[in-house]
Amino acid sequence: MNSSPRRQFLQGAEGAEALSSTRMRAAIRPRPELGQLSAYRLGVDAAVKLNRNESPLDWPPEFKAEVLRRVAARPWNRYPAVDGAEIREAFARAVGVAASMVAVANGSNEAILALVEAFATGRPVVLTAPGYSLSRPLAVIGGAEAHAVVLRPDFGLDVPAMLRAIDACRAAIVFLASPNNPTGNAFARADVEAILDAAPGVVVVDEAYVQFGRGSLLPDLARYPQLVVLRTFSKAFALAGARIGWIVGGEAVIDAVSRTLPPYNLNVFGQESALLALDRPDQVSERVRLIVEERERLRSAMTRVDGVTAYPSETNFILFRTALAAEVLFARLLDRGVLVRDVSTQPLLERCLRVTVGTPQENDRFVAALRGSLEDES
Repeated sequence: MNSSPRRQFLQGAEGAEALSSTRMRAAIRPRPELGQLSAYRLGVDAAVKLNRNESPLDWPPEFKAEVLRRVAARPWNRYPAVDGAEIREAFARAVGVAASMVAVANGSNEAILALVEAFATGRPVVLTAPGYSLSRPLAVIGGAEAHAVVLRPDFGLDVPAMLRAIDACRAAIVFLASPNNPTGNAFARADVEAILDAAPGVVVVDEAYVQFGRGSLLPDLARYPQLVVLRTFSKAFALAGARIGWIVGGEAVIDAVSRTLPPYNLNVFGQESALLALDRPDQVSERVRLIVEERERLRSAMTRVDGVTAYPSETNFILFRTALAAEVLFARLLDRGVLVRDVSTQPLLERCLRVTVGTPQENDRFVAALRGSLEDES
């Protein structure tokens, strides 16, 4: 018996849907190298969040009100400046360089990716381990081949190993973070200069935390045309929500990276927030002073907890190690309402976690939770 027209239609529709599904599966083929990456998710929450290296000191209401007033005065139906010219000039004045040596990005991650796309797609890059956790994924996303060199046991640069790796692969980019995340230390200037002297390509130094520690490499830009310095508004400037990053380098570097940065990448809220913060240098300096003071108080309290090694820091966080497995201690702290970062999967960091410097009240609660978590073991 012949099928009814309705049944024939449905069967045809099912066949077309199956064919369409097959074609979609065949077409959706991510690049193979992305299989080695995981989506960036933190996934948990807590009453005391000390896991993301955010500033514990928010801007006051009058600052926010002024930002909103300025944003309200802008035409919302128009795109922002294509290259952030006003904010580039303001930042250049603040750090004493020409505006032509500055490019702006929607956070440091966009800056890193733009640098990879400008100089290293299809080429090798060298980075450190331990190091900033997103440097390698961003290099891979940008199509580069990432080579990691393990630091010395004291978390300093292993210069001979770095130079061998750079020479062996002819690195298009060398990525350094100084002060380094998650170890908290700044690299010796002589070691960084040795890499600058030897590298055949660009050397990118991420100074996200430099205001909390030693001096910047910005004065060395004239000596090293291949040097690139990254800065952010997320840490010392307490504007993580604004997503503003900076690339500072020679004009040839900025010209190249300006071709890979997307246009209109800074919204008006971020621009006005950053411009106003740059007009408040004394407030920024005072915040940094308070955080550094609290960091030292926190580290002193941590060292008085039996079984805790709290490493010196030139950042707004502290790396620490205990005899307990990091995932166990992480869970116990979370049970007590405190969220930190488990960094124990990185080389040299077995049983290590990282805690952001919070408010005095948050830090006291963390120390109490740390002590209680370790006493559970005794």
